[in-house]
Amino acid sequence: MDQELYKRNKLFIKLLLEHQPKIHAYILSLVSSQSDADDILQEVCSQIWARFDQFEEGSNFLSWALRFAFFEVLNFRSRKSRSKQVLFDDEVLQQMIPILDEEMQTADARMDALEQCLEKLNERSRKLIDMKYDKGLNPAQISCLMDLSIHAVYKLLSRIHRQLLACVERALRREEFLHG
Repeated sequence: MDQELYKRNKLFIKLLLEHQPKIHAYILSLVSSQSDADDILQEVCSQIWARFDQFEEGSNFLSWALRFAFFEVLNFRSRKSRSKQVLFDDEVLQQMIPILDEEMQTADARMDALEQCLEKLNERSRKLIDMKYDKGLNPAQISCLMDLSIHAVYKLLSRIHRQLLACVERALRREEFLHG
């Protein structure tokens, strides 16, 4: 295999692995089903792989990939729509791209803040969040594993969510103040 091609393929894999959770989260925020989001993500990964030769190394891979995700979600919605199909012309779609870029920068900042806030949680709270979101366990499963009532699990998750939300908002305000 050509050395340049090898390096390019390695770069693609590195960037995709780094940003795939954010791409998936973005897609999931636009569709209602985990299964649909997974299907769309597969198509997006296929598209960005096929067009990776158009990606400029050093530019923002996440923004570039999210454009594919945005258009694939639009395609998905039009395919799934039971009502009249709404088609956007190219001009409208082009006007939407800067809005998408701005939303993604905001989402990126929120994700960074969330990661920092997750690190600040105590061990028990991190374990609960890990069980719920990384392992995909439901509250009943968590309650068995942690020897808590389901009510206690819901209450703890709610408290952790409020704590994380407050932490993220503080971090974003601080960031805006420093760079605003």
